[in-house]
Amino acid sequence: MAMRITTKMMQNTSLRNLNTNKSRQEKLVNQMTTGKKISRPSDDPIIAIRSLKLNSTLDKIDQYYEKNSKDAENWIDLTASAISTVSTMLSDDVRKCINQAVSNYQKQEDRQATLAKVTNTIKEFYATGNAESGGRSIFTGYRTDLPLTFMEDKIENYFITEQVTNSSISKMTFVNTGDLKWINEGNFNNKDATSGEYTQQTTEYDIATHDIYRIRLAYDDTEVATFKLDENGQKIPQQNANPVFELDADGNPTTTPVYETDADGNIVYVLDAAGNPTTTPRQLYDKYEYEPNVTLKFTDRAGLPVTYSINREYDDTSGAQTSKDIIPFDDATNEAYQYAVDHPDAMVYIASTGELLLGADVKEELSVQASSTEFRISYEKSNWAEGDLDPIHYFYVERTQPGTGRTLKYNENYLQKMDAEGKLVDNTLTPDDRQIIEYDIGNHQTIRVNTTPDELFDHGLGRDAKELVQMIEEYATLDENSIAVKKLIDSGKYQGDDLKKLEEQYKALEKAKTMIGDKITTRHGEMLTECDKYMKKTTLAETNCAARGSRLELIQNRLNVQQTSFGELVSANEDVDYADLTIQLKSVEMTYQAALSSISYVLQTTLLDFIR
Repeated sequence: MAMRITTKMMQNTSLRNLNTNKSRQEKLVNQMTTGKKISRPSDDPIIAIRSLKLNSTLDKIDQYYEKNSKDAENWIDLTASAISTVSTMLSDDVRKCINQAVSNYQKQEDRQATLAKVTNTIKEFYATGNAESGGRSIFTGYRTDLPLTFMEDKIENYFITEQVTNSSISKMTFVNTGDLKWINEGNFNNKDATSGEYTQQTTEYDIATHDIYRIRLAYDDTEVATFKLDENGQKIPQQNANPVFELDADGNPTTTPVYETDADGNIVYVLDAAGNPTTTPRQLYDKYEYEPNVTLKFTDRAGLPVTYSINREYDDTSGAQTSKDIIPFDDATNEAYQYAVDHPDAMVYIASTGELLLGADVKEELSVQASSTEFRISYEKSNWAEGDLDPIHYFYVERTQPGTGRTLKYNENYLQKMDAEGKLVDNTLTPDDRQIIEYDIGNHQTIRVNTTPDELFDHGLGRDAKELVQMIEEYATLDENSIAVKKLIDSGKYQGDDLKKLEEQYKALEKAKTMIGDKITTRHGEMLTECDKYMKKTTLAETNCAARGSRLELIQNRLNVQQTSFGELVSANEDVDYADLTIQLKSVEMTYQAALSSISYVLQTTLLDFIR
């Protein structure tokens, strides 16, 4: 059946087609204006979905390349620069100066000047560890808000536990100079009133050298007392309710309290408010008298725990002794070192130098342990100087804040745990434990950017320089005394026994000078070897940092290629082809103009035109 087409229908159809053409033209104009194929997801869902995926990937690549990798590059570059500075200091300043000081032809003042330069260089060496990147310390692991060294002097109690092995046992030369360092015109001929003997007894036959083995702690000027600090940071002695008891022949505690006595064996009494002695004996308490708080613990080859401690420890049930003594000395006196020489079964702690001296038997006991055996040495230090390395970056530390008494603990994971038999359980430190900082620079891809302080800034370099300075100062003192005694001999003021005593002292001083001089020369040579080790350590850190930089550069190149490739894919998916779009737009415009012309004729036509 035929369908009737009316003029109105033709007009409506023509207008609809004209609008469709206009919509098509508008879409092309929008694409020409925005440069994008779609302006809303409904325009083309396939393009929209693909665009979301491609842009998401591109955004990640931009984050990795433009931000993460650039920040990592800056961190690595600053680290490399600092390491290079350290390397230059070691090779051009420290090693060169030490090499000059080794010369036997250098005068005393020349050596002192050389060592002063070395000391200043080492201070700058450690100060380099405070380098920052964007306000963050680059050598302090996760603690980027803290510098590597203390920025000012302070008093604050730190309980430190060092973990070492028998490779930390080193040999030192001890020259027993007796009382020669204190000899002068006023005391060289002092005699005991009873015996008539000279009180200055050191002769050239008493001067001797001894090899002593030791474990040197990371710090000197360590604590010589167990104490608390008041709000002003001053020491407060702690009196415990339990007195110290005497030991019987088997080393077990008796019920007899120990009383303090004077040099003549008389009991020291407590003083009243006016300072007069009362009739109450003064008991010694385990935390009343200042005593060092030092402990060395390890597990021997039989798997049994061994403890050396200044304060003996006892089993609560049997009363049996479970630890061996450490003999404490406040200062590095001849007596301290000689004690270690004369007592092969002893361990001596010197607080001022931070040394554990090992008697021959003790040294053997520690040396025969497996190289993996861990020795834990715990001690306290409260006096800190500007430039000291902060121990929280190296060891397990319990830090007691002045005033509040609050204790903060650092690096608890550094301490390996013990099983039921007292054996150390191997607990390898994770990257988090070592505070390794890694940046995400790709999907499931990271790169390490930091160098940890233990990889570069060793405590030993500063300790070596201090010891060498002390040796040179000791030599200078002996040299001054030798010159003074020679002047007394040449003055003609003394005759007989006094002159003989002066001549004996002069010979002893000259012998001591020779031995100390040989010790200094040997120590200079050892320091050159140690300096080479530090330089190797620095070179390794520099190499590792450079390797990270090279790897980062390769990754950045790949990210750059990926960024370009995905950018092209996004463009191909979203962006219009202007040449093709121009042709389409021209075609639509021509079609639109033609449609307007034809539609205008249709719209002018009515039914009457057909009736005629």
